[in-house]
Amino acid sequence: ASADSGTYLSYDYQPSATGLIQLRFTATIGGEELEVVREHNVIILEPPVIASLPAGAISGINYHDTDDTKVTLVLQAPEKEFAYVVGDFTSWNVLAPYQMNRTPDGEYFWLEIGGLTPQQPYVFQYWVDGDVKIGDPYAGQVADPWNDGQIDAVAFPDLPAYELTGNGIATVLQTGQQAFSWDGSEANWERPGIDHLVIYELLVRDFLESHSYSDLQDTLAYIKELGVDAIEIMPFNEFEGNESWGYNPSYYFAPDKYYGNPDQLKSFIQAAHQNGLAVIMDMVMNHAYGQNAMVQLYFDHTAGKPAENNPWFNRDYVGPYQWGYDWDHESTYTQEFLDRLNAYWIEEYHVDGYRFDFTKGFTNYAPGGNIDGFDQSRIDILKRMADEIWAVDPETYIILEHWGPPNEEQQLADYGMKMWRNRSYDFVPATTGAATGNFNNLGIESHVSYFDSHDERRIAEHALTEGLSNGSYNVKDPLVMYERVKMAAAFCFLFPGPKMIWQFDELGYDIDINFNGRVGNKPLPWGPGGLGYYEDSLRQYIYQAYQGILDVRRQIGAANLASAASDHQNFGAARRLSYDLPGGGIDLVAIGNFGLEPATIPPNFSQTGTWYDYFSGESLDVTQVDDPIELKAGEWHLYTTEQLSPGLPGVVEVYDNPASIEPYPFTKHDEITVTFDATRAWPGDTDGLIDADKVYFHSGVVLSHPDSTNW
Repeated sequence: ASADSGTYLSYDYQPSATGLIQLRFTATIGGEELEVVREHNVIILEPPVIASLPAGAISGINYHDTDDTKVTLVLQAPEKEFAYVVGDFTSWNVLAPYQMNRTPDGEYFWLEIGGLTPQQPYVFQYWVDGDVKIGDPYAGQVADPWNDGQIDAVAFPDLPAYELTGNGIATVLQTGQQAFSWDGSEANWERPGIDHLVIYELLVRDFLESHSYSDLQDTLAYIKELGVDAIEIMPFNEFEGNESWGYNPSYYFAPDKYYGNPDQLKSFIQAAHQNGLAVIMDMVMNHAYGQNAMVQLYFDHTAGKPAENNPWFNRDYVGPYQWGYDWDHESTYTQEFLDRLNAYWIEEYHVDGYRFDFTKGFTNYAPGGNIDGFDQSRIDILKRMADEIWAVDPETYIILEHWGPPNEEQQLADYGMKMWRNRSYDFVPATTGAATGNFNNLGIESHVSYFDSHDERRIAEHALTEGLSNGSYNVKDPLVMYERVKMAAAFCFLFPGPKMIWQFDELGYDIDINFNGRVGNKPLPWGPGGLGYYEDSLRQYIYQAYQGILDVRRQIGAANLASAASDHQNFGAARRLSYDLPGGGIDLVAIGNFGLEPATIPPNFSQTGTWYDYFSGESLDVTQVDDPIELKAGEWHLYTTEQLSPGLPGVVEVYDNPASIEPYPFTKHDEITVTFDATRAWPGDTDGLIDADKVYFHSGVVLSHPDSTNW
């Protein structure tokens, strides 16, 4: 076709075969000849071959045990008309031999592909009905043309090249893969019981500069020596982008490559088990994001939401809480996908359990748009899921971030699942000095209790920004904060029942959750360019205090604490934990002053005689079990009837300001007297400033802010 003028040029072309065609445009403009070439895939639609699935074939990539040159691909896509496999092996062209067969019921498309080179990775997609390009929803590796280029070759070596941004997310198949060699110790691994589990929650991205499973494996000693039983890792299946909390999932069977390859993940889990640590996977099945293959396969682009006939997703969100697109947990399609997913990570990666994100959303029942009320259908959905998980491994942990009504959570707990329980509303005011909130029900075994998690502001940051003061005692002073977060840990973890620590609380991490944006990268506490917390001896004392508290819990036995007679004081300024263990066990008393001024409390020791202070190592001769003990602000002690440690000097201190001012407060017109007690200068495990050659006292007017050195 040609024209001497005009805006449009038309030409009727009748393609004769499926494949790639070139459209060539030439023009002479102002005496200059120009040429543009465009390539297009043309599909001559032939009715798909109707054929039943090969025996044993299931949705996803089916490798052939006896022939590494072949693979059978299966796509579940009811109501779709045709599908092609397109990828490296077709040079990314639509080729007739790669049109997929369709099963007689119209439920599946499938194709056997031969001539593959064993161990060579191939990037591929399914092209469905001419307008949908997706990866395999069950693939173990994703190819991302926008983000894979930023993945460190050390973290994930030999990523296949894929830069076709016009095609979007693809997936990878590889025949003849070498199976990971699990150590024989895996067969004998016995995970700790869940009823009194102590969990360490971490985000790989913000835990290590390398954000890699390999380096995480090298830091297992740090986590193990803290005294926890399990590591809960924030979502690590494939999520959108590289840097994320992981709650924007896309492909569920593929580990996210930003943290490393599958073998590195398996090696980490194996090493964790060898160190006595269980591994819990944070799983997001309330919602998925737009790159998810099953979202894209049935999507209404005009409305910007899943199509009415999407087998897996609700068209509209059920209830007011909305992230991504809403899984339809009433659908048998979703249930089958979820069951296979849960079994996969248990069997293939040996994960020990799941923390399911926002399970309150596992429902289609929302009267008046509200999902907060009791919902029997949601209970039934979660019990069905749990039964399928426990059919694979009856000891698998199931932890629900449920936030449901108490009578609903109790039914789920009675069935064997654990609920997340945020107790920051009790611990934050106590730690900041308000001494409100109470510690009731912290010992119940049905809930995993914590005072902060990835979703909350740090308790240390609360103390530094909202801490109260009384005279020279100021909770905003870091030295005061350090002691108070230790005390909070004691009164959390010395209750029985499952508990959780959010990464770096054991170092007094105090960076605002909104620093660099809520889900943005946070500064590391260690390493070059880090905050230096790990290298700070005073923050190491917080770590050692956590160690000591968890050591007491371990030596006495949390289950023994659960069965002990207790006499606690769970509210007010001065608080107490008092355990009288049956059968001659080790009795425990913890006392602490969460107030801002001295307070007394009867310790209610279970017996007279000698008691031992775990941190000071000193003994206490008790002649009257309820004689009041006076505690300074922020002072706390752990006493036991057996000496569980020789003492840990300096780890727990009573902050006592070495300087006093009279009068206080004062004005610029007052004459003041500053008295400084050199014997009480920090650090407490030295002689202070006794025998020092010089002591400098700076005075003047602060010109800018309290931390200024400009006088």
